Amino acid sequence: MLRSLRSRLLLGIAPLLAIIVGLGLWAVVMFSRLGGDIDVILRENYKSVLAAQNMRDTLERMDSALLFAIGGQEEVAASQFRGSRPGFEANLRSEQGNVTLPGEEELAEEIAARYAEYLALSEEFFAIPPVETARRTRLYFGRILPEFKRIKDRADDVLRLNQRNMEDMDRRARASASSAVRWMVLAVAGSAIVATLIAVQLSRSILEPIRGVTDAARSMARGNLEQVVPVLSRDELGELASAFNTMAHTIRDFRQAGTARILRAQKTAQATIDSFPDPVVVIDPSGSIERSNPAAQRILGISPAGEGSPWLAPRTLRDPLAAVLGGDADYLPSGVENAICMRDDGQERYYLPRILAMRDDDEPMGAALVLHDVTKFRLVDQLKSDMVATVSHELKTPLTGLQMAIHLLLEEAVGPLEPGQVEMLLSARQDTDRLLAMVNDLLDLTRIEQGSVRLDLRPVSPADLVSGAVGRFESQARDAGIELAGVCEPGLPPVPVDVERFEHVFDNLIVNALAHTSRGKSVRVSARAEGLSVRFEVADEGEGIPSEHLPRIFERFYRVPGGRSGGAGLGLAIAREIVIGHGGQIQVSSDPGHGATFTFLLPAARGEVAPQPLQLASSNSDAMTS
Repeated sequence: MLRSLRSRLLLGIAPLLAIIVGLGLWAVVMFSRLGGDIDVILRENYKSVLAAQNMRDTLERMDSALLFAIGGQEEVAASQFRGSRPGFEANLRSEQGNVTLPGEEELAEEIAARYAEYLALSEEFFAIPPVETARRTRLYFGRILPEFKRIKDRADDVLRLNQRNMEDMDRRARASASSAVRWMVLAVAGSAIVATLIAVQLSRSILEPIRGVTDAARSMARGNLEQVVPVLSRDELGELASAFNTMAHTIRDFRQAGTARILRAQKTAQATIDSFPDPVVVIDPSGSIERSNPAAQRILGISPAGEGSPWLAPRTLRDPLAAVLGGDADYLPSGVENAICMRDDGQERYYLPRILAMRDDDEPMGAALVLHDVTKFRLVDQLKSDMVATVSHELKTPLTGLQMAIHLLLEEAVGPLEPGQVEMLLSARQDTDRLLAMVNDLLDLTRIEQGSVRLDLRPVSPADLVSGAVGRFESQARDAGIELAGVCEPGLPPVPVDVERFEHVFDNLIVNALAHTSRGKSVRVSARAEGLSVRFEVADEGEGIPSEHLPRIFERFYRVPGGRSGGAGLGLAIAREIVIGHGGQIQVSSDPGHGATFTFLLPAARGEVAPQPLQLASSNSDAMTS
């Protein structure tokens, strides 16, 4: 056996290269020979054929000129005769300079001699006065015409001589080409047989050891590590077999040493998950359960025997779980309102879900679902909401009475007032109105949280909503020196809304826009189509909202530090709940120093709409429904 696989390959390829080079050189020689034959035909014979043909044509024109002269057209005849002579003489010289065949030189010389005689007779013809037509006729038919025919016959002889030679050369070229094709076919067939034999022998000597290594590797992949490949040579293939045997031995050693570690790691991981009091579920990229702890098995109804099979998550967790498995960011809700309700030993408990993606070098490995028990915090939040509702309800009655009393005093129903008293009462009325608006907002938000608000949905034209919102604030915007404009795209479909509730959304957004827009600037309310929805926008040219405050702008009681608004931070929260309760979405964008734009999408009306309860957007009741 050879020591080097490279040497074996080179020796196997060398005969093939020699065959290819030999065939190529032979093809070059044959093509050169055929090309030479064709070149001879074109260079020698075709030039003579062309000269003979042209001599005939020019001689006929000269003869026609003599006939024109007999017919009385002397000037035309003389002009045509003189114009045709240079062409004949040039082709005669070309033929005399291209004599290549036996007998062709004698024909060319005879044509030249007879042409000289023909010219002499023609000069004699033109020397006869035109009026002596009979004399000219006798000369033409008696001497000139026979000379013309003899010259034409000799030109035809030259033409036929060269044509016959071209036909002979063509036959020889065809025969040579046919012979070359036959020999080429035989040579290619023989080369193919030799190449096939060499390729079969070479591939057998190379592929058989490689096939042995491949079969052994496949057996190892199926778990059979007791594989030994025979070493049949000392070249690279032998080195490959030796390296494979060494690798197999090493893998067997690692397997024996690593099996115990893997089992211990699996037990440790399962014990760690089991120690968590909260439900923990590990899901693989296909959505099947890999691991779960007893708390998850108890609360989510997961059977220990079901690990490794597809899992149908609770309805509220399906979309975020699919998003995380699809490569989105972790699902990490922070508010208690995002908790889902589940039963544990017959009791309702609230859990805050957290879905964490598991990756290895950006390769998805699945996700971990952890349910934190926030029942106590949920109860505290509910208690806070109930307390706010109770306090707000209790405050509304005295505030309403106080507001009415201040109005009566300002109307001087109980007596005249001093200017100072009027000023104090006006300030008190303003504070009372603000407190009453705040209490009404708290009551509205509480009713929405408790699901006691029902929406009376009716199809309404977006143009009516925009024009109504702008009309309610036109005078206020005019007094503030602000341009308030409404723009609505024509042909928009109606949207199902509770007009009374939805006016609150527009009113809150427009009031905020006017409050944060300086005199001379503008506020724009618009509506346009977007797919199967209608997009509404309220854009101002105020100071804008800093980017760090945008994520919290819709939170309850949140107010941008240093803002002009004197509210309690509930208006945008209520607007968000109303929009989401209508099946829409609301968001805000801002360029600090150039204003803010509040955008909300509402689905277009489809058929009849029925009243429905308005619930908190983040409510997750019936979480266990699958």
